[in-house]
Amino acid sequence: MNQTQKLAYYPNLLGQSERIIQQNIESKRGLEEYLAILQERANIEDQYAKSLHKLSQQIDRSSITYLREQLVNQLREKIERLENFVDLIRTEIVEQVKEILQDQNQISKKIIDEMKGLEWDLQDKQDDLMGGKLDYKLQARELEQSGISDMIYQYSLDISEDKAIKQASKTQQIQSECIKLEREFEIIVLSYNEFIDVYKTKMESYLSQMEQQEQQKLLVQKDTLMKLFLFESSISKQSLQDTEKLNDQIRKTNLQDVIENFIKKYQRPQEAPRQLEFRPYSSFLGKTIDSMKSQEYQKLKDIIKAHNDTFYNIYEDCVKKNNLQTIEEQELTHLINRNSVQAIYKIMQIHINCVWNANEIQNNETIIGLLRQSTLNRLLWCQALEIQGNKSNYKVPSNDAYEQIVKWSQKMINLCLEFQDASPLRKLITVSSIINVAVQNKKHFLMYNIKENKVLQTADFIEASVVQAIYDALVEEIKEVTTLEERIRRQKINILTQLSKICFTLLQFNPISVIKMYAENYLKQLSVANDATENLLFQIESFEQF
Repeated sequence: MNQTQKLAYYPNLLGQSERIIQQNIESKRGLEEYLAILQERANIEDQYAKSLHKLSQQIDRSSITYLREQLVNQLREKIERLENFVDLIRTEIVEQVKEILQDQNQISKKIIDEMKGLEWDLQDKQDDLMGGKLDYKLQARELEQSGISDMIYQYSLDISEDKAIKQASKTQQIQSECIKLEREFEIIVLSYNEFIDVYKTKMESYLSQMEQQEQQKLLVQKDTLMKLFLFESSISKQSLQDTEKLNDQIRKTNLQDVIENFIKKYQRPQEAPRQLEFRPYSSFLGKTIDSMKSQEYQKLKDIIKAHNDTFYNIYEDCVKKNNLQTIEEQELTHLINRNSVQAIYKIMQIHINCVWNANEIQNNETIIGLLRQSTLNRLLWCQALEIQGNKSNYKVPSNDAYEQIVKWSQKMINLCLEFQDASPLRKLITVSSIINVAVQNKKHFLMYNIKENKVLQTADFIEASVVQAIYDALVEEIKEVTTLEERIRRQKINILTQLSKICFTLLQFNPISVIKMYAENYLKQLSVANDATENLLFQIESFEQF
């Protein structure tokens, strides 16, 4: 394993300081145990030498005459070798191991202390990151709520101009604080990522030191064992065979294999700290409020309303008369280049007619590209679906066609989620409650197949839809009314009507308690009459989902 391959394992130890500390402890314990074994071996050999010395004295004092001198000399030579062997263990070998152990103890203590400090620093950084993210998100949420109040104060007839100006000033202050927190959070993320780089570098350093320790431990064991075995082979010819076996085992030991196994035994952790990508806060509600402030939301409504008759004429021409279900590439390019509402709608209507008849249009990627371009294109697709359904009594002709509609509806939901686009998604769920296919002589509505999509149950989308409905009521033109009192009364009626519609649509996808909470909150905020409020809340509580 080369150095590059080894370094590839180091990041896997991020967040596993306890395992690294334990490895240091185990490595130290291994040397301590080896030292104890050597010392015990020296004690045993020392006792053996003393026993042989007693035996030699006994032989020397005995009455044995045959070979007595030879036996005594043989024992004395063996005792001398044993004493030299014990001296070798207790001085040179033990001191060598002790020196290595002392060095490794100092390094291990330093690694463990620094690693614990790193873990504490990492925890502090993570706490700062979570705190900064929460503060930023809460401030962004407060900005959304203040933006809602801006819209209400701007268009509610019973709210004074002075109050509306104060509210707008409050929103500007909140927005400044939000921008400040966003910058602070971005700095926190950068600081966190820089710390992760430092963290990784230090962890690599620790692992490199641990590898060196492991190598030293193995080398000293190999060196001392070799000395012991060579010395022991001169003491007893009978132990030569065993010594050769151990020497052979030592020769076959590959140091690199041991080191690689030491590195590889660490598996990649499930939760290792990693760098983060900074992303500004974004939501359905936030984008809805921005589109209202910029008048983009109203412009889109006006475009759809102004071209409504044109849309039906296009349907009559493309579907009813000619039943167009495909577009030639040249014609498609021409319509796209025209870049007009009528041209894009014609593409969408032909596409919807193709889907409605269970066919697969050849220009799917182009349609997806158009849907990704703008909110208007997504609204035109939903408008084409509504008109196709209206002209067909909202009954899909076949199961195959219904499956195609479900597939494209899911694609539309995913696009709306990607772009945080509430308007077309709100339009789609409304249409989904009336488009149906016959299943065993019963109506099976499109909403059944999309209601489990989690985005339709998020607080963000629910509130964005409610705010759009309230906005529609607030800006709705009140004709033939002269007195301010009557205009306010009519505006409250519009609010109640629009809020009722969106609540009963959302009830098809969400629990009653959730929708009741939003309805109650905005009815109170908009000062709708108590009897009307109680009546709507009662209807919501009594609602039965299909």
